[in-house]
Amino acid sequence: MPTVTIKKQKIYVGSKATPLISGEVHYWRLSPDSWKDCLRSVKQMGLTVVATYIPWEFHETSKKKYDFFGKTDPQRNLKAFLDLVQKEGLYLIIRPGPYIYSEWKNDGVPDHVRKYHRLHPQFKELSQHYIKAVLKVIQPYFATQPKGNIVLLQADNEIDPWPDLFGNQYGLGRKPGLYQEFLKKKYKSIQKLNQQWGTVYASFNEAKAFISAALENTRDYLLTGEKELKRGLDYFEFKHHYSYEFGKWIVDTYRNLGVDVPIYLNLYPFLYAHDWEKMNQISDLVGVDLYPYNELNEDVYEPRKVMDKIRYLRTFSDLPYIAEFESGVWHGRNYETGPFSPNHYRLLCLSVLLAGCQGWNWYMLVGRDNWYMSPINEWGEKRPELYDVFKQMVTVFKKIDVPSLEKITSASCTFNRMQYAVKSISSKDEVLQSLYEADVDYDFFDPLIKSIKKPILFYSGNQWLDQQSQKNLNEYVREGGVLVLFQNFPRKDDRFKNSDLLELHEPDSVLFEFKWNVSLSLSKKKPVSISCQPMVFGRVSGTPIKADLGSYGTQTVGYIKKVGKGKVLHLGVKPNRELMKHILDHFNITEPVQASHDGVKTAVYHKSGKYYVVIVNPTNLEQSCQIQLNLPNKSLSKAKNLLTNDVQSVMLNTVLMDLPRKDGVVLELS
Repeated sequence: MPTVTIKKQKIYVGSKATPLISGEVHYWRLSPDSWKDCLRSVKQMGLTVVATYIPWEFHETSKKKYDFFGKTDPQRNLKAFLDLVQKEGLYLIIRPGPYIYSEWKNDGVPDHVRKYHRLHPQFKELSQHYIKAVLKVIQPYFATQPKGNIVLLQADNEIDPWPDLFGNQYGLGRKPGLYQEFLKKKYKSIQKLNQQWGTVYASFNEAKAFISAALENTRDYLLTGEKELKRGLDYFEFKHHYSYEFGKWIVDTYRNLGVDVPIYLNLYPFLYAHDWEKMNQISDLVGVDLYPYNELNEDVYEPRKVMDKIRYLRTFSDLPYIAEFESGVWHGRNYETGPFSPNHYRLLCLSVLLAGCQGWNWYMLVGRDNWYMSPINEWGEKRPELYDVFKQMVTVFKKIDVPSLEKITSASCTFNRMQYAVKSISSKDEVLQSLYEADVDYDFFDPLIKSIKKPILFYSGNQWLDQQSQKNLNEYVREGGVLVLFQNFPRKDDRFKNSDLLELHEPDSVLFEFKWNVSLSLSKKKPVSISCQPMVFGRVSGTPIKADLGSYGTQTVGYIKKVGKGKVLHLGVKPNRELMKHILDHFNITEPVQASHDGVKTAVYHKSGKYYVVIVNPTNLEQSCQIQLNLPNKSLSKAKNLLTNDVQSVMLNTVLMDLPRKDGVVLELS
């Protein structure tokens, strides 16, 4: 029998490789008479994989009694749909739950199940009964069976403890529960918890969850209370623990019941309910669910925030994957996002490709109840203005064979998951935003797992960082890397004790009540101006970096020192795009591709002597700019626009581009 594996960023059925790009089709929400037309419209788009949930609530006709064959309703005929997908020659991603959410009653579970949280023994028992029943129907279709076509199975959906519904059962209310058990396991003794929390509890049963306003701005934690912040971090750690424990149970349950195709988990596009990297450890794949605003217009940060989610996936995943990729929107959310333009879908696809995405599942590719703006409607009819863009993206994805490409970057930024989980790093993160505005493509470096090392690493975080991460940052520098830090730098560990593993200097003072224009230079080149309240250092090791501070005279606002084979640059100013370019120039780090207009974003990929440049213009203005190429191959002479097939010359390693607003292109260089 063939095996189904995930390798080389693709799904392999035996030796046959298929890119993981697909679209969602909900059979039970469509008339069976339209199933074939819907699937054929999907195939004409160029896709070979579809996905569907299986709704437990709909298929359970009475307690522990199921209809998967359409005896009570033709739309319950799961087997007929499986047969048709197989007959049409499509692979299938199956998502049986227990939960599906999907704007369905009880989020997809029956009434008698809804009252139990996921780790409750009754929920597990009832879920296991349903899973055994549904597996009897779908297992013969696994691609490990003769003529089978199911290549992936999703275990549950966006696992979330839902403290608003089940908080009392967890011990977040008056009675103790799972939360207190978690604390007892973590701290072992109530004395250790009291020491960390600053409390005087007699037992763990007295401990309650506490979320401090300090979590929103941990840069000021010294003023708002370290003990309160630690209590808040423990609460988010409990949520991660809960999601991990259920995720492990549900994946193991499917495995023990004979599932022999890869099992994956889908995650929120945030970290407050899941630790993405740990969830990846218990499954074959994880994917994030992405639903941005129309044309990425939520705020000026949304284009970068979307890309950063993919960048973080790249730190630990062999296949950075979007499990649910916006293709329309559910009723209610449409008032927030606005109606989706064709440009929106192209901009969104090219943005995630720019960031390093290697596969996605469009949700919903075929429309259904409570859903708007899909490229295919409920009868299988195409909406041309949208459908054509989707088909164009499938064509480009396959033409360049996205999973086979190597991404070329020179810079990286640190990423601490717990800081993001508690929102202590906001969307306005100055380091990330400055690099983005300077059109510096970067990867993330998770210091806990020492991922994606680049010649230069910018510290993007706040003023506490666990000791292991600090040790790994120190190792990165000693092995030859350049670590750059600004006003936010690690002062304490995650227990909020003083930590000096990086041997950084504390500033002596912060001058000026208001912002000041600081002019500094790391070399004899033209200085850079930064508007901020500068930190001033006293005696420093290494080379001091001076700046003229007006009536305060010339002061030390930073230093650069050698550590092992590498260097540490610590500046007591805030970053901006000019400073980021200045720093890269100082260390002779050249970006492989750069746009002359800071509003335009670029990334470059390499494969078999060819280069592919992804370019997006997320601004509201048409941009005319130069794309400067700094690639090893200096003999590149042609640039082919893979969206239009137009070809233009490369002159002096430069390509001239006219980019419409909220749009982008992919260039093939040869």
